[in-house]
Amino acid sequence: MKIVNTLFIKKQLRQLYQGFSAELKEAASEVLLECEVAIRMGDYQTACYHAQTLFKLAGKDSKEAKTLFHGLMFAEDVVTRDSFVLIHKESPYFESLKKLAADLNFSIKEHSFPYGYWTKDYVVSTGNDVLTPAKKSKDHYFTETFMRNAKQNDGLYYGKLQLTEHHQAKTSIPSALAWRDESQTLLDTSFVRKTALEGGNLFCAINKKGQRFYLVGENVISETMAYNEVDRTTAIDITIKELGCNPEQLLVIPQWVYHLDLQMAYLGRGQFIIHSFTQTDFNFNLSEDVQSKVAATFQTLADFFEKDIIDKTCQILRDNGFEIKKVFGCLFYLDDYTDLKQLKYVPFCKSSEEHDGVLALMMNGFALDLDDNGRHFIVPRCDQDIFKEQFEIYLAGLGVNVQYVDMLEYYDYDDEFSGMAAGIMSANSVTDVVAFMNGSIRCQTSIVSKNLSPVYHLEQSKHRFFEAAKKLDLITTKTEDHLFLSEMK
Repeated sequence: MKIVNTLFIKKQLRQLYQGFSAELKEAASEVLLECEVAIRMGDYQTACYHAQTLFKLAGKDSKEAKTLFHGLMFAEDVVTRDSFVLIHKESPYFESLKKLAADLNFSIKEHSFPYGYWTKDYVVSTGNDVLTPAKKSKDHYFTETFMRNAKQNDGLYYGKLQLTEHHQAKTSIPSALAWRDESQTLLDTSFVRKTALEGGNLFCAINKKGQRFYLVGENVISETMAYNEVDRTTAIDITIKELGCNPEQLLVIPQWVYHLDLQMAYLGRGQFIIHSFTQTDFNFNLSEDVQSKVAATFQTLADFFEKDIIDKTCQILRDNGFEIKKVFGCLFYLDDYTDLKQLKYVPFCKSSEEHDGVLALMMNGFALDLDDNGRHFIVPRCDQDIFKEQFEIYLAGLGVNVQYVDMLEYYDYDDEFSGMAAGIMSANSVTDVVAFMNGSIRCQTSIVSKNLSPVYHLEQSKHRFFEAAKKLDLITTKTEDHLFLSEMK
């Protein structure tokens, strides 16, 4: 998809150049050449700079050049004027997010794909592509030998928590043709067939130097090994190929949660926040009993994960040009941190299958970078006021405001949260529902470059479609009213 994007960009710039006067062409020819050289070298920041010069020479707004390059320079999780938020119309956050989009002036599109409202799992956006997992159904590939090896991996949580079951990527599109029919009016997509990829285990992020990296959780590599019955090196090679990135762009991130986006978040502009267990102040108006349980749980998990996972993650990201800030991003406890039944749910930030032990979950969100409307980080409503205030202070120090979305349909006539309306009788808050579902607002959304949607850029979508057709040995026949595809004989 990246090659197709660059072909379209060069075509557009050449058309712009051809419209110049002879005098302007003389001035612009070297700029166009330097732009095309930068594109060929993969230096898209420099190429975009030259493209902006060409647009200015044409008397156009230079922002149009940024729009043209958005797919190549886009960072997933950051909404800009050139991207949109995709969310299922039945998501409990939909109405609240729609109101916030109107207030802050960013784009949102609803969908009704039949694969549920966990959009992030099957619409995995990497800026220059949208990936959809389409693995064949396969059972029993987590062998005892594989599980034993996974427990020995210090970058994973299985050994420390004494777990005997590996996380399995669950969402997979059963029919490529059905997916095309369902998605083509909104998205241009490619398929991932071998990598055990879910959007919650991937960040597509751009560092302080403007370099793009693909962060995947250790779970992705670990399960890809098992699914394909290959060694680690081969699993990494498979992932690189299916993500369409260079080897140096792939960063494998250790994890103590089942999905990376419960332990860390990308804010844009090269900034990551990462939850840390080395906390000393738990004074959030909690009872003494709960406060002591939180402190004991966090000390235990700090011993397990702070050095091997959290500090290592920070170092990996710093070494690759990112700014890192440790935060107090989630608050939960176990009644007994030696109980294997409770330890089993630590990767979900709780102590039981339902929502026991959870108090606040602030990491699973996405960012906005809206020029004059500022930078924001969107997370679900949190009723732990003191806890959310300290989180807001952390992000304010990075130039980011925290915005909250609610589950508006889950309130009764007295404006009280209703677990019955949510279908979870024991739930008393949005946080309880988030914990019960094992996912939050990032899990139920995907941020897509407008360049990858025919809704916003039909011409670029057509270009990608017919370039793909050529690769499949199809030819195009144009009539006044239709564009047909016919198989070459």
